[in-house]
Amino acid sequence: MIGWTSRAAALLSGLGVLGMAGLITFDVLMRYFFGRPQLFVDELASFLLVFVVFAGLAYTFRAGGHVRVDLVTSSLPRPVRAWLRVVTLALGLVFLGAVIWVTALSSVGSYRYGRVSAVMLYPLWVPMLLIPAGLLLMAVAMLVAFVRQVRASLGPPEGRDEVPPPDTRA
Repeated sequence: MIGWTSRAAALLSGLGVLGMAGLITFDVLMRYFFGRPQLFVDELASFLLVFVVFAGLAYTFRAGGHVRVDLVTSSLPRPVRAWLRVVTLALGLVFLGAVIWVTALSSVGSYRYGRVSAVMLYPLWVPMLLIPAGLLLMAVAMLVAFVRQVRASLGPPEGRDEVPPPDTRA
């Protein structure tokens, strides 16, 4: 289920990039040929960028696409490396939990105070909610990886290694 959801979010993220490119192209053409820049484009493109980044987090995590520095960890014994991965995933989940909580509270506050965007006057809580939603999807993907890693770390000695991400092509 998390695989399908993260792939769908990544697809929507890609469509968001396409939408941003279309909006910016439209704005440039309107400005160049007609001398009429479109004010809504900057606002919409900014919020699409937030969507693109946060919607793609879980898929990128599952695909192993986030930056990793393994200069030191690659020389550690397999069981130590496996338990280090458990610890880092646990710390990541704690950090994500705190960030999800704070950003969700910010979205709720925006809703309660009726904050709207400067140009188009749409409610800001909608795009603000994209941040905790994307982070929550990543946290679920990390939780799945955490459970898999704990199982591998507690298993037979020959299987105690860092669990690779699942195949994301299927």
